[in-house]
Amino acid sequence: MRLALRIEVATDAGARQGVPALLRLLDEYQVTASFCISLGPDLSVYPFSGLLPGWIRRRLPAPYIGRKQRDNLLAIQHAGHDIGLSSFSALEWYQEAAYQSKEWVSSEITRSVDSYVDLFATTPHFYGALGFQTNSKLFSEEAALGLAFATDVCGRNAFFPESEGVSSHCPQIPTTLPRLDELLLDPEINSSNLHQYLFAECQRVLPHGEVFTLSAEREGGELLDTLEKLIVMWKGAQWEIRSLSDLFKQIDSSQLRHHSIGWKKRATGDRYIAMQSGVVD
Repeated sequence: MRLALRIEVATDAGARQGVPALLRLLDEYQVTASFCISLGPDLSVYPFSGLLPGWIRRRLPAPYIGRKQRDNLLAIQHAGHDIGLSSFSALEWYQEAAYQSKEWVSSEITRSVDSYVDLFATTPHFYGALGFQTNSKLFSEEAALGLAFATDVCGRNAFFPESEGVSSHCPQIPTTLPRLDELLLDPEINSSNLHQYLFAECQRVLPHGEVFTLSAEREGGELLDTLEKLIVMWKGAQWEIRSLSDLFKQIDSSQLRHHSIGWKKRATGDRYIAMQSGVVD
C-alpha cells in the first residue's frame, strides 16, 4: 500500500521552526515527502489580519518567507524532497481565492513562479493549493503552465478537474485522509490516541494510494510526536511512504476520468474546502 505526505508551508514560523524539525524526522526514518510552499509575505504575523479588508492587508509590511527563510527552504531541496509551487501570499489565498478574478489569480501564480525559480533555480512541476482553496481560474493556470499534476482538493482518486466550464487536463492527486486538527474535534480523540484514529482511516484500498496533508506549523511543532508515531506504524505495516511525484509515476493518466469540483464545509466550521465530486461524461 502506498501513501504520500503533502506538507504545507504557509508561514514564516512554519519555515523557521517546523521545516527543520520535519526534515530531521523524515531523515531519521528515510522518508521522502512533498512540500507545498508559500514564498511571499506572511501576513499572519499580524493578529486578526484575516478580519481586515484586503486593501488594508496588502499594505501591511510583512516578512517574505522565500527571502527570510531561504536557507531552511533550500535545505528541503538539498535533502531530496519534492517541492511544489503554491500561492504567493498564503493569507490572501485563504481569504480570497474562491471568488477572485482571472487577473488576480494569474498575478498570484506569476509571482509564485518567479519567486520559486529565483529560489530553487528550477521550474516547478506541480502546484498545491493551500487549505484546499481553489477556483476554475487556477485549473486553467495549471494547465497553461504545463505542470505534471496538481494537488488542490480532497477526494479519493486521481482525476481531471472540471469547474465553472473549465475542463483541465492537468491531473489532480487529491488528499484522501482527514487532517489531524479535524480529528481532534472528536471528544473521544486526544493527543495520546490521535495517531491510532488516523491509522485506522487508512485501512482500505484506494486505486492510487493515500495522501495525507499536514502543516509545517502544527505537525512540525506540537503534533510532531504524533507524526512520528504514524510513520512508525505505517512503516511497521509495510506501507510505502513516498512523494507525490513518485505516486504520480504509478498513475496511468490515460485512464483518468473527469470529475466536477464541489465544496464541503470543514469539520472545524471555519471555511469550505474544494472536493472531488461526480464524474463528468
